[in-house]
Amino acid sequence: MPNRMKKQLLLIVLFVFMGASTLLAQTRVITGTVTSSVEGEGPIPGVSVTVLGTTLGAYTDMAGKYTLNVPENSRTLSFSFIGMKTREEAIGGRSVIDVVMEQDLLNLDEVIVTGVAAGTPKKKLAVSVERVDENKLKEVYAGSASSALQGKVAGLTIINSTGEPGSAATILVRGATQITGSQAPLIILDGAIMEGTLGDINVDDIESIEVVKGASASALYGSRAGNGVIAVTTRRGNLLVEGRTEVIVRNEYGINTLAKKYDLATHHQYQLADDQGSFPYTRYKGVTYPAGYPGYGDEGVDGSRSIEPDQYLDNPYARLYDHEEEIFPGSNYYTNYVSVGSNLGKTNFLLSFENNRQSGLVAETDGYKRNSFRLNVDHKLTPKLALSASNLYVKSSTQDPGGANYYNGGVFFNTLLLEPDADFNSPNPDGQPYLFIPNIWQDEQESPIYNLWKVEDLTKRDRILGTYNARYNLTNSISLEGKYAFEYSLGDYTTYNPYDTWTRGGEGPVYSQGSYYRASSADFSQNFQATVNFNRKIGDFNTRAKLSYLFEKEAYKSHSATGNDFSLGGVPSFDAISGNKSITSYQDEIIAKNYFAILYLDYKDKYIFDGMYRYDGSSLFGSEARWNPYYRLSAAWRITEDIKIPGVQEFKLRAAYGTAGQRPGFADQYEVMSIGGGLTSKSQLGNVNLKPSLSKEWEIGLNLDFLNRFSLEIIRSITNTTDQILGVPLAVQYGGWPGQVQNAGALNSKVWEASFNAAVVRKTNVNYNVGFIFDRVRTEITELTVPPFQTGPQGQEANKCFYIREGEVFGAMYGYKFLTSMEELAQQLGETDDISNYVLNSDGYVIAKGTEGTTSEKPIKKLNETGAVWYGKTGNSNPKFKLAMTNNFSYKGFGLYALLEWKNGGDIYNKSAQWLTRDDRHGMMDQFGKPDYLKKTLTYYKTFYDVNDFNDFWVEDGSYLKLREVSLSYTIPASALSNFANGYVKGIKLSILGKNLYTLTNYSGYDPEVATTDGTQYFSYDFMGYPNYRSFAASLELKF
Repeated sequence: MPNRMKKQLLLIVLFVFMGASTLLAQTRVITGTVTSSVEGEGPIPGVSVTVLGTTLGAYTDMAGKYTLNVPENSRTLSFSFIGMKTREEAIGGRSVIDVVMEQDLLNLDEVIVTGVAAGTPKKKLAVSVERVDENKLKEVYAGSASSALQGKVAGLTIINSTGEPGSAATILVRGATQITGSQAPLIILDGAIMEGTLGDINVDDIESIEVVKGASASALYGSRAGNGVIAVTTRRGNLLVEGRTEVIVRNEYGINTLAKKYDLATHHQYQLADDQGSFPYTRYKGVTYPAGYPGYGDEGVDGSRSIEPDQYLDNPYARLYDHEEEIFPGSNYYTNYVSVGSNLGKTNFLLSFENNRQSGLVAETDGYKRNSFRLNVDHKLTPKLALSASNLYVKSSTQDPGGANYYNGGVFFNTLLLEPDADFNSPNPDGQPYLFIPNIWQDEQESPIYNLWKVEDLTKRDRILGTYNARYNLTNSISLEGKYAFEYSLGDYTTYNPYDTWTRGGEGPVYSQGSYYRASSADFSQNFQATVNFNRKIGDFNTRAKLSYLFEKEAYKSHSATGNDFSLGGVPSFDAISGNKSITSYQDEIIAKNYFAILYLDYKDKYIFDGMYRYDGSSLFGSEARWNPYYRLSAAWRITEDIKIPGVQEFKLRAAYGTAGQRPGFADQYEVMSIGGGLTSKSQLGNVNLKPSLSKEWEIGLNLDFLNRFSLEIIRSITNTTDQILGVPLAVQYGGWPGQVQNAGALNSKVWEASFNAAVVRKTNVNYNVGFIFDRVRTEITELTVPPFQTGPQGQEANKCFYIREGEVFGAMYGYKFLTSMEELAQQLGETDDISNYVLNSDGYVIAKGTEGTTSEKPIKKLNETGAVWYGKTGNSNPKFKLAMTNNFSYKGFGLYALLEWKNGGDIYNKSAQWLTRDDRHGMMDQFGKPDYLKKTLTYYKTFYDVNDFNDFWVEDGSYLKLREVSLSYTIPASALSNFANGYVKGIKLSILGKNLYTLTNYSGYDPEVATTDGTQYFSYDFMGYPNYRSFAASLELKF
């Protein structure tokens, strides 16, 4: 770190310490009682009572009473409790201060702890941080923390891109910031950076989640926070009343079912034999069958199928199997959870265990299994020194059901493409179940279930996370804090194909002779943070400051071995491999050092200022760009603290500007050589000037709380992310290096966000709250210093329908277009042609006149000015807007909750449907029962298939209205439990839960909530993925 920077930080430290009050200030005792304004509730235990502007505080006991030693010069006490409005009371000369707290039905006084100098009420924030507490998260328990935020925060997009059990949801905060890199936000767990995903974190343990939106708010986290921040805080024993131990037991059991089936053809285009209908299998003209043919296998079958002259798919199969029903029969899932929490005064703890099983949908798979153990402990060693520890161990396993790609098919691929009369439950020649090639006419389509039964494909993971914190209150205003955190992740991967596994051979199915793959990975990340905190009220100024140093280190290594052809069966060992073997290994190490300072000031609770500066150094940056600065300036004016407006409790205007970044990948800055056949070749030229991408964001916001019932927030943000990290092709003069990773582009995102909450009914026994969130995102590629290129999921050229070029929206789809109007046709007609020779057919496409319903009917492609086939923009994956509505109704002990989500617009490229058309399986191709004037031929539909070229026919509107979550619950009143089980049972809650219950959409695929990945980016692209499913469950929670 440069000497100049060190001197600046030293001056800041000295300034903070010089502003401290004396260590020996005189104190006096204040006592009081805190009660609720709600009729019948009385004293409130567990209320936090703090001396404003200091680190001093206490909690109320079971009777709502507190005792607190305060300095003589203290002026104000602050009273806060979850679900109640924060109260501030002037101390004056009083020694007894009793307080009555009101319900905060709209969460107007929630306290934010992420991205700020210290815990700050949201009404005093000048940046955008949203807090979702456990009550909202646990209305319907999500399978993991990654899905729990769905529909609850404006500007946050959560996509369950796959229904595969154990998978983490895709999270996008505001607009995209990376053209080719990851869009995932930084994850913080209990104040420490987490390298893994939220997919393994159970919701039962969570107290709250805070979403830090955009660079203006996330600047405090520097070069890791360009995509925003998700901060998870887990439950502890500190919120319990002193002397109380609480045990929570919750069990949830549910079933999963396929929410929607594909529209598949149940008729075919082939000529039938004269004796069709006399046998239990489909018999085709021109094919001879052996006597006693069972309807499967090709032994003794001779000949080939012939297409009917009319090419209509309207001939029946002799039998129909519902392959989706057989492969996706539905399954159950369950969660068992128990926690023990206690507050012993100086020590509090929370111990929990979770057992989670998610079977998913697919037959012959075990799905996902997870066990997690948590221990959170806080101990006050002395009146000034407090220690805390957060520990989590997660053990999980998952069986990969196999997705779809162009090389190995996959369970979903084969399920949909297999003709409906194929019986894959028939045995193989050696007696193994699930006939490997169930249809002799589709030798490329394997049984969708055979490999699931035969092949062992298992991933096991162990994760250990620990965060350890020590805080010393040097004075009433200054505290010193040290924090150490680590995450240790182990992965074990096995794929075992036994010797007698069937595979495709040149003359039909043969034994593969097996293969074996084993791999392991270890990722150890750790960070250490030292902080000086300053919190003091100076005259009319509330002052909070923080000065911090953060050290990060991550070491990753992996090993893998693979081999083919076992010399004997039943021995899954590399010693039994007689064919080729290969061994690979990889390791890297990343180190970062970060310094930052933040200052918060508010004057008389009216005028708020917040500023911070951060300086990051990372081994991921080029050697000539090793250090990079980040900063934030924000301000807010609480107008109603200056001007009293009748009926308005809070009116705040705020503005912020800040910067944050995203770090390059490990190898991006280095020269990379490839090795093959004993020879090396140049792969990537190094770049000593490579920097992290830089997001600069302007944000303005308005907060309005009125009539003690309503709250409104409106936010406008504009983010410009420069220095995009892109691979750039190089000219021959660069010494034969084909490319280099450079900072070579920019994205601009413009976002509108709004949220509105209303306490519609607020009575003693009846409450009804409703909330709306809205967002609208527009992202454009404003700079691209590399040639335009196409990109897409799975790293395969055949999937790259998304076009990246300067001036284009990010998420644009490109391809060919079929004419749908005579006006378009007129622009490309040749001089010798006449528009009267063409008509619009019943599907709305331009065709040659007189060809409708015949084998000559074909849609016509659009041409450009030169007469070549036009290629251009065919879709936009970005929705016009998103809107979510939550409803929460309670009557006495009954509760009813529902979450609705509406996505308007946003195109999807349906590659699944295109492939179904290739194999004559799409339901639109089935002509049975259609009147003759509406019938279309095989040739007509194959023109749209277009040999897998991208075209607008397969671009579909992804709009939907989804009933995301529903719960109906009953909580037995505490008064009714006082005589039950000798009073040991303190609470019983029974809930009926529903997830992903109903989707209203015109999208033809399984679910319009779809995305496919290339490893970092997510694309609105549907290709035979694991479908999302509908879940119903019952939950029983007991408190002791």
